Amino acid sequence: MAFTEKSPIEAGFAAVYNERIAPKLDALEAERLNHTATAGKWRNIGFGVALVVLAAVGLLSGNWVAAVIAALVVAAIGAMVSYSSQSGSWKEKIYGTVMPPVCDFLGDCSYDRKASAGFSTSRMRDLKMLPGYNQSAFSDRIEGTYRDTAFEMVEAHLMRTQGSGSDRKTTTLFRGLLFRIGMPMTAPTPIVVLRDRGGVGNRLASMFTGEKGRGMPKVDVDHPGFEEVFEVHAEDPAAARAFLPPLFLDNLLTIAREEGGSKGEDGMRAGFDESDFYLALDRREPFLEFGGMGSTVYEIEPQLHEVFDDMALVRRIIDRLHGDAASR
Repeated sequence: MAFTEKSPIEAGFAAVYNERIAPKLDALEAERLNHTATAGKWRNIGFGVALVVLAAVGLLSGNWVAAVIAALVVAAIGAMVSYSSQSGSWKEKIYGTVMPPVCDFLGDCSYDRKASAGFSTSRMRDLKMLPGYNQSAFSDRIEGTYRDTAFEMVEAHLMRTQGSGSDRKTTTLFRGLLFRIGMPMTAPTPIVVLRDRGGVGNRLASMFTGEKGRGMPKVDVDHPGFEEVFEVHAEDPAAARAFLPPLFLDNLLTIAREEGGSKGEDGMRAGFDESDFYLALDRREPFLEFGGMGSTVYEIEPQLHEVFDDMALVRRIIDRLHGDAASR
């Protein structure tokens, strides 16, 4: 199966695909079918156990309604556990086969599906770009350099858990992408860019999300289009104003509108601290996803195009930060 290059970032990848991925597709497909069969086998074992539970509970208690419910619960749990286990193993194989050639092709780029190296949010939390969370899950970590600009990004799920036992409640506070991008210059003062929700909304946001950025002085950036959407706060407003010319604010607006997914401007928060630019994009769109066990690997080409587009996201952002039209 051939790979057709469709975007500039893919130019030249067809040869890599033919050499490093295509020859492994038959083996991968066999692996997929094996994992699917194993999941089915354990699902059937779960149904067998469920029948035993049905008979035992029904005969011992005489309550056949409770017996049926117990059997259904056992069968459902068994099916989910077996499928989840096999699906996880399968995804490790397909990511391990596809992502190294993609990263090698792009150059100076590494990928870690489990984000085992983590992602430091301490400075973003200090700037109060992120809400106060006590649980987190990170995945799909990418680190590298583009245009002599170091970057790292990760998919993040930030939560707050309160209470215990039956009163325990977990709330999602953020789900999306986090970035740390090196800047060619040093910010003269800590700066944060937050969504403008109006006077009352901003005060409520400060109370409930702890957005300390609004505790710093507000910066009048003299950009009506930007100030319709965002508020800028900094420890030194005059220095921040000089650091953020109108063209740069235009590019921040473009990043929010074009890279924020379905949430657009509403999902972007940004910050500057010394030589780092921090960005949070609250978005629900799939990121670096390959088909599950139900999809044959021979249909991988459309998924590869989506992966390249996801990998290009940080490049488009860096292009904007450099003042260029975003590349694809």
